[in-house]
Amino acid sequence: MKDELKTIFAPILVVEDEEDHARLIIKGLKSRNLMNKVVHVENGQLAMDFLLKQGKFANDEHILPMLVLLDIKLPIKNGFEVLQEVKSNEKLKKTPIVMLTTTATTEDIEKALLLGANDYIVKPIKFDEFTEKVSNLGYYWGMVSDVKEIYK
Repeated sequence: MKDELKTIFAPILVVEDEEDHARLIIKGLKSRNLMNKVVHVENGQLAMDFLLKQGKFANDEHILPMLVLLDIKLPIKNGFEVLQEVKSNEKLKKTPIVMLTTTATTEDIEKALLLGANDYIVKPIKFDEFTEKVSNLGYYWGMVSDVKEIYK
């Protein structure tokens, strides 16, 4: 039961360099009253540091996130690089990753899915649509999806 609660309340990692987008994502997630802590990092290197518990996260006691929301256009390491590193790492490869980005090209969608992304969502331009999409996404991955059962 304790491990099950850990999985249910594992953090959600938001990897987004645009502060306004990050705020909207976090607001959307919290609007569904999810109990999960939301961790925000601004670049791909910090995302890997968090996932691997290194760098500024070396002494952090966190567990792996139940979900990573990953932008593509990031400084230092872009979203594709992060996705590829996570999916090729034995300890991290089961971590669900949803690409949440403004990039809507077929090539980028195909590349993300081929690299192992669990889903690909294009950020809507309108504030209400954006908040609604993120809140539904958080609810789905946190409460509805049974995929989390295999990530224990």
